[in-house]
Amino acid sequence: MTNSSKRGIADVRARLSGLHKATKRLSGGRVAVYAYAFRGGDLIARAEGGNLAAANLAMERELGKRETLDRLDKARQPVKRTDDKAFVRGLIYAFKASPEWAKLGKSSQTAYAHYLKSFDAEFGDWKVALFDRLESKTDLLDWRDEWADTPRAADYAMQTVGRLFKWSRGRGLTQAKPTEDVPRLHRADRSDIIWSDADIAAFCAKASTELGWAIRLAAETGMRLGDLVSLTWSAIGSEGIVWRTSKKGRQALIPLTPGARTLLGEIPKRSTIVLTNTKKRPWTKDGLKTMILEAKRDAGLTGIRFHDVRGTAATRLYIAGAPKADIALIMGWSEKDVDALLTKYVSGDAVALDLMSRMNQKRAAQTGDKPVLD
Repeated sequence: MTNSSKRGIADVRARLSGLHKATKRLSGGRVAVYAYAFRGGDLIARAEGGNLAAANLAMERELGKRETLDRLDKARQPVKRTDDKAFVRGLIYAFKASPEWAKLGKSSQTAYAHYLKSFDAEFGDWKVALFDRLESKTDLLDWRDEWADTPRAADYAMQTVGRLFKWSRGRGLTQAKPTEDVPRLHRADRSDIIWSDADIAAFCAKASTELGWAIRLAAETGMRLGDLVSLTWSAIGSEGIVWRTSKKGRQALIPLTPGARTLLGEIPKRSTIVLTNTKKRPWTKDGLKTMILEAKRDAGLTGIRFHDVRGTAATRLYIAGAPKADIALIMGWSEKDVDALLTKYVSGDAVALDLMSRMNQKRAAQTGDKPVLD
């Protein structure tokens, strides 16, 4: 064999590297072999035979043909990021350039971008149309299972893909719903976990005064960390806090509990922002989060997260007279979740006393303007 022939064979073998093959048994016992440019790529050749060995031999002949190699080269051409929405990479690029993406909060953008980068690395060269096929779900789940040891991350990865395809369907780019019917791996429901009064007292005993203000304000309002660090004095009215939430961008009215009124009277007005650190400057979200974790560890508090303080706020809002429907709206929960939490943490006596108090107030308001007869 001449050197040029050897180089030619080596070149063909290099070009065929990375092929993805699949087999299928046909009716009558024959076997078909399919060759794709790469996993999830275009079909470039098909061959069949009376058995698997014969089908593989036929496939070798197909792969040696000039037209097959030309199809392979074309299928492996780099995907243009900016204008080819027929491919996943182009779809991701368009989504991140869309007004819908711009409306997302910064924390959501950061999280989505993380998983979209991984999704792009795995499926960027796939044609979007491939996700219309049922078998694509197997590949998608294999990708998700890379995070199987961290179920919340695995679920967030699938949520990200679902968001991408929902946007794509809205733009008429695909009808695919690859994440439909995919069960969640993370099952924990923490909506009925709260910080007790003892937990908050233990935290404040180990934390700075400024950190104490933060955890106490969260326990009275249910505001998320990102909203707490941005809360301005001008947003606080005589009856409540009028605030546009960072997570969903909707306006919420949070009633002021007696505890919230007392706390806001203690906090000095060092800035236009309510909460400040020991340097008398507004907190950053990451800075406050880090200091809360450290103080929680110093206080020996385990099994509760900062986010769980929202459950505490729900119970306090209820005792202060907020309707369950309003609490559900403020927290972003269902009324069923609110009911479950109140049943667990608000004693029957407390609920009864609160109800009687409000009934008496209503009765007084109805009869106060009537003359009293001897």
